[in-house]
Amino acid sequence: MPAALVENSQVICEVWASNLEEEMRKIREIVLSYSYIAMDTEFPGVVVRPIGEFRSSIDYQYQLLRCNVDLLKIIQLGLTFTNEKGEYPSGINTWQFNFKFNLTSKKGKVNNDTCVA
Repeated sequence: MPAALVENSQVICEVWASNLEEEMRKIREIVLSYSYIAMDTEFPGVVVRPIGEFRSSIDYQYQLLRCNVDLLKIIQLGLTFTNEKGEYPSGINTWQFNFKFNLTSKKGKVNNDTCVA
């Protein structure tokens, strides 16, 4: 069954420069009643690895993420809105913002492959 026909289903809207203003207006209205927001981010990938000693594998994973997020530009941001009961608004409830990304840019190519944590 198509997502738009299922009650409380997630409906995603792709946001680009061409529809940014219109979708921001919708979000300003939605957030008044659905003020719980889940956020997801996407980055180009892993281009560096941290060096040094780490207290645990969790600490290493955090430093790996931190190094790459600090070096790279975000390529996508997702926001999903719910109310205090975890219910989604009808219609669009997730906005996926797509950012310009250039593989040949300085932030798309990093020469070093380590990061001092």
